[in-house]
Parts: sequence; C-alpha cells; structure tokens
Amino acid sequence: MSIFSNDHREIKRYDLSLKLNYYDPLTNSKGEALTKNICKNGLRFPVHSKIPKGALLDLNIEDPFSEKLIRSKAKVVWAEEYVTGDDAEDAGYEVGVKLLKKLLY
Repeated sequence: MSIFSNDHREIKRYDLSLKLNYYDPLTNSKGEALTKNICKNGLRFPVHSKIPKGALLDLNIEDPFSEKLIRSKAKVVWAEEYVTGDDAEDAGYEVGVKLLKKLLY
C-alpha cells in the first residue's frame, strides 16, 4: 500500500498519522489530534469544535524520528463538518492548515 494520496496537486500529500496539539488563541480552543495527511507545508486533521477558515493556530507536531516537537504557526485554509454516525449530533470537524513558519520536510 502506498503512502501517497491519489490526487494531482502540485505538492505531494502523504497519508501519514502524526500526533499533534493545536491551540486557537482567538477562541481559546485546544486539542490533540492525529493527522490524516501531510505535505511539506500543510496538514489535514480532525478538531473537536468548529474553527473558522482564516484562523491562526499554534501547532506542536510530534517528530516521529526524534523526541523533538515541530512547533509552527498555521493558518486554516479550509474547514468542513462531517457526520460520524446516524445522528446529526455525531458531527465532527476537519481542517486543512498551511504552515506559516516551518516546512515538514
């Protein structure tokens, strides 16, 4: 199985789960998540509550090859709601963010 996503974007996406912590200073919202995919300047991951497009987040991303954290600011470029079960109350959110200060590789 390939770790490459099946898309035709200019920058390759990798289906890779990295542990991260996020914090939205504007709403004081924070959480922990696993990425769904990554590229060198962005991430896709689930969040606990709705975060608006354009929000700036503080990220701490676990580096799987060392004990260090990758710290970066990120801008939410898209946000989507999805339903996880039969009930509308079983909704969750996902965001796509662009890293502003660091590249992942």
